Amino acid sequence: MATAYNYLVIVFCTTAGQRGALLGTDETDLILLVWVVVDLETNKVVSFQQSFIRPDESEVSDDLCKALGVQRDVIMESASLDVVLQQFDHYLRTELNTSEGATFCLCTDGQLHVRQCIHPQALKKNVELQDYFCNFFDIRKEFRKCHPEAPQITTVKDMADYLKIECGKYNFTETGHDECATIAQIVQRLVAEGHIFSDPEDISRKYEPGTYEKTDRVPDETVVKARGLPWQASDRDVFRFFKGLNIAKGGVALCLNLHGRRNGEVMVRFVNQQHRDMALQRHRHNLGKRYVEVFKGTSEDFIRVAAGTSREAALFLSRDDGHIIVRMRGLPFTSSAKDVVEFFGPEVPVAGLEDGILFVKHRNGKMTGDAFVLFATEEIATRALAKHKEYLGTRYIEIFRSTTAEVQQVLSRLHQEPLLPEGPHHPQIQSIPHHHHPAMIPQPHPHPHLIHGIPHPFPAHIPGHMPVPAAAVPAGLVRDCIRMRGLPFTATIEDIMAFLGEFADFIRPQGVHMVYNLQGKPNGEAFIQMLTAEKAFHTAGKCHMKYMGTRFIEVFQCSAEEMSYMLTGGVVNPKPPTVTPPVSSVISPTTPQIPYPQHSHAGTIIPTSYQQPRPHPGATTTMMPHPATHPMYFFPSPPVSPTGQLYYPTAAATNSAIIRLRGLQYGATQQDVANFFQGYGAASMSGPRVDWQ
Repeated sequence: MATAYNYLVIVFCTTAGQRGALLGTDETDLILLVWVVVDLETNKVVSFQQSFIRPDESEVSDDLCKALGVQRDVIMESASLDVVLQQFDHYLRTELNTSEGATFCLCTDGQLHVRQCIHPQALKKNVELQDYFCNFFDIRKEFRKCHPEAPQITTVKDMADYLKIECGKYNFTETGHDECATIAQIVQRLVAEGHIFSDPEDISRKYEPGTYEKTDRVPDETVVKARGLPWQASDRDVFRFFKGLNIAKGGVALCLNLHGRRNGEVMVRFVNQQHRDMALQRHRHNLGKRYVEVFKGTSEDFIRVAAGTSREAALFLSRDDGHIIVRMRGLPFTSSAKDVVEFFGPEVPVAGLEDGILFVKHRNGKMTGDAFVLFATEEIATRALAKHKEYLGTRYIEIFRSTTAEVQQVLSRLHQEPLLPEGPHHPQIQSIPHHHHPAMIPQPHPHPHLIHGIPHPFPAHIPGHMPVPAAAVPAGLVRDCIRMRGLPFTATIEDIMAFLGEFADFIRPQGVHMVYNLQGKPNGEAFIQMLTAEKAFHTAGKCHMKYMGTRFIEVFQCSAEEMSYMLTGGVVNPKPPTVTPPVSSVISPTTPQIPYPQHSHAGTIIPTSYQQPRPHPGATTTMMPHPATHPMYFFPSPPVSPTGQLYYPTAAATNSAIIRLRGLQYGATQQDVANFFQGYGAASMSGPRVDWQ
């Protein structure tokens, strides 16, 4: 009878750990490979072989040795996996006369022996598998094709009983001898009934990139979410982690954080639910030295990560015909595609030359210093990655593996989404009449490593308005602030005012907030409150990527809540502390004494009296607008640079002999302070007056 193959090679695997339905879920080593050869033309069993495999890491239990009927030494003195597979390949090619055109295909009971054992184990031990391991027949599916009317099948014995094949007494899950013999009888019965073994199961040999649209529909039962990946992992690494399972085209979508960096999570789409379920069994398997957690995912999460809205990215990815994508970072802003091609040189050719390069740009068309590049093969991409941190001009370039999903995410976020997530939508707040005060959200005591926001009271001549506490912050529904990033660490308020130029006239009084790191030093960022959202929009559009000295400054429009989100370490509206906050220690010693509101142990605020601050000459000099139309914002951040003394309010009677210290150790005494100033004429060495804050 004519068949698609001349032989079927029935394969059975035993590991040192789980067997049966859990085979391969614990990553234990293979210790036994059994195979039976059936001649489909003569419908006879022609060979029955087995080989023990020496485990590299797994322990072989006494119970397993007893079930297999061998001593532990027999297993431990066996050949390694690569040698056994070489012997297996040699046997098939010599005994089955493949050199004369004979063909064969593997056959297993279910999917686990090949997909969950042989492929993952070979990859883990760096053993290259022959191509015939990528095709096999699942005897259960072949049985169902021939007998669709049969009841539910869960074991080989169920199929044998339905076909009235005498099995006798045997062990199905340990040695594999009886199971392979029974499968051989089932194959012979199906062949005798006229069944033709064709269209075998296929295992993907390499990852196939692809793109998705926001309107694409993906079944929920085909998606998983994995986390714990090394940050440098690529889509190819994810494909290798799930080796043996078929991932859909473009089905690996690495997730990025708010700053466009990989966060160790990935959304993966498989071809069907069966492969998804086997992927879930790889929960806490290892990728390199890290274990990866695998959970069920949703189609919405996958599309949100994998799909993009940038036409520029879609055009670039349309040229990706199985190419490898790498990401370059740190390019000079004057770089061209020709410069990138010359950077890699003729030994590392870029696929499509200049058409294979996509520069990442801001919405205003200015360069970000990033680019995505296509390479034709894995070998060329590896040589490209070897140029990591080589110089292009005066700048060294960072090079990483990338993915189609990363290209989509980076371009889509940069062109359409704000820098930080918007706050929750509150339609009830939007409907508040203009004559009411905006909703204020209580904030905790400022972070001890950030300069406290200095409260700016409403003008004393406006009756009926009490000073607003410094710990109150608005919901941030209006994007009337800007964020500056990349400031020189020596930048002052005067530098920022000069940088903004004419737009400095639209800054609210006390509206400049410098950001400081844990050591109390500027971190190169600042937030500025503008009079209106329109002014903030125009300021960001005109000043973005302008230079302050030798540094370009990024300027983004943001809201009050976004500003609070960054200044509180990424916590929006956290709960107030229940203990006394530590002493503030970030005000410059040369700054005149400033009365701050006192916080009680319960987190409430005891108002203090202070005078109207003197505005900076570069800022607006108009009276503070009425709070009903222009609410004040207060944040746990420095309103000005520590050196900009004109922005600090002064006490009613300023004493030039009074200074303020920062960085004192907890428990410091008055005598410690006096000893510190010994020789500088500190008044009353018997004990200077110390006011603790």
